[in-house]
Amino acid sequence: MYGGTMFVDFDSYNPHDLIAGDFPLKTETITLAKGQNLKRGSLLGRLKDSGKYVLSRKLDDAGKDVTDGSEKPLRILGENVDATSGDKLTVAYKTGSFFLPGVTIHESLKLDEIKLDLEARSIFFEE
Repeated sequence: MYGGTMFVDFDSYNPHDLIAGDFPLKTETITLAKGQNLKRGSLLGRLKDSGKYVLSRKLDDAGKDVTDGSEKPLRILGENVDATSGDKLTVAYKTGSFFLPGVTIHESLKLDEIKLDLEARSIFFEE
């Protein structure tokens, strides 16, 4: 009989918060542009001029079309990153299968409009 200490749940771990299935995950180091505080699972686009990544969006805050390259989602952020005060090096997923509830998609992007392009890049979503 085991007479050791009891286990206590200090924090819960949910492996199903982002990664889904066993499709190969490929990662790369990216630069997240300053002025953002993003959560793991954020859908990112790349700025044409700098090559830095930002939250992908179709429309800016004024409702105008975004044309800086970031309107095309390319990566999924691999960790929480606070880049409010400066650019940050971080990791992003290039490929993989992801649980949709764990992915942050800007409200101006519609999943049905971007899903096929992301699947062509080997980024898949499961519900």
